Amino acid sequence: MKAFVINLDHRADRMMSFNKNNFPFKVERISGLQLSHPGIANTQTQLNIFKEQKKFPFIIFEDDCIMLEPWSVVEMAMSQLPSNWDALWLGATLTHYLTRYSQNLFRLKRAYTTHAIIYNSKKMIDYIIDHYNKTPIQNVNDVFYYKEIEEKFNCFITYPICATQYGSVSDVMGTFQPQTVIVDSYNKYTSR
Repeated sequence: MKAFVINLDHRADRMMSFNKNNFPFKVERISGLQLSHPGIANTQTQLNIFKEQKKFPFIIFEDDCIMLEPWSVVEMAMSQLPSNWDALWLGATLTHYLTRYSQNLFRLKRAYTTHAIIYNSKKMIDYIIDHYNKTPIQNVNDVFYYKEIEEKFNCFITYPICATQYGSVSDVMGTFQPQTVIVDSYNKYTSR
């Protein structure tokens, strides 16, 4: 699987932390764009990756991603996906209870964060490229995904949660974001 990690040139600290993850494949570093709005910059960097990718599936990581489970857990979840799946999140900030799909998958609806997503759909990627700049949302990609993508496409999230973001000052939010937010929301909304 082709894999990418988005990393700002001045955040070598994050790249060092990311490299502590253990993957059975090479992850290519992509230099993140630097714009006045960090969230838009991250989104535009991802859009540039989307425009170049022709083979599926592929994964995009953000440089603050921490794997919580070995990659074999992701592979187990992937083996349970339907043939028409569009995207698989390895972790997310959930806002509503999810519906279980299989032993290692939930259907994903109304979730934020894009720190580790496997993409498997040219149709979905084309939709994102065509619609992101045409919608009134004009925000960071996780808000766009929350409002536009997760309801329209066949999106899933692993069970258990396989990835989170380490606690740090967010380049997007500009404030300290604790690691526990993602895991706590995941545990809450997958518990019933």
